[in-house]
Amino acid sequence: RKVSEMGDTTTLSKASLEGDTTTVGNQDSVQMGESMEMLDIPRLSLLDVVMKRAEELNLLEKIQRVVIAGKFKKPTDNGEAMRGVMDGVVRQVVNQDEDGGEITGILLGMAGCFLAILEGPQRLVIGALRQLQESGGQAQELLASSHCLSSIQDAPGRSFPCYASRILQLPKAEGVVPDKDAIVTLIPDISMNLQRFGMELSKVGEDERERLLDAMQRKHGQHLPRVEDVLGLCGSPHVMTLEEFFDLYYSPNQCLGG
Repeated sequence: RKVSEMGDTTTLSKASLEGDTTTVGNQDSVQMGESMEMLDIPRLSLLDVVMKRAEELNLLEKIQRVVIAGKFKKPTDNGEAMRGVMDGVVRQVVNQDEDGGEITGILLGMAGCFLAILEGPQRLVIGALRQLQESGGQAQELLASSHCLSSIQDAPGRSFPCYASRILQLPKAEGVVPDKDAIVTLIPDISMNLQRFGMELSKVGEDERERLLDAMQRKHGQHLPRVEDVLGLCGSPHVMTLEEFFDLYYSPNQCLGG
């Protein structure tokens, strides 16, 4: 009987409490809904919540990342003229973009060649490459060959906070053409090293960023490509020229035999 009474008491108390809680909860929900309506506070849809979160994580903008390189017609060319061309191309493409897009990345001029990594919306990156490839353009007057080392159309994000260009004081060297198997690891290594440097730039403010760029050869030499590797890649038959890249970009089925 004692157990029964205790059991009844417990059961009654539980039922009573649950009933009260439900009632109070319903009343609170109704009152809250009425208050929201009175305040005319807009309620975010699930899509709005997802889009807001994606914007906070910088996932809304689809980024293309390309790594390009070129061999100069003059072996003594250190890339200063090419730097001016690339800076102008990036500036023009960005200024003409109606959606306010940005190109980030870096151009490195060195003895006899250059290497650059460009990141941004596909329309801007492709627009910049097309200007470099234009027949009769300034770049064509400087370059013996130009190549696309890699292209990622949907990169997970930007590695560089801005676009920059620098001339490296590296000694001249003969190109060492890598075999096909070596290319598979060499190009990603070059790209990842540059991206790591870009991430270092992203951690600091603009003033410190300029100091890091000016001191990159002295303090971040491990991130920089070697002259012989860049020239070697430009001399490899297994690395796409920019012309071949655009053939593949505009006519993939034809190029792939589809």
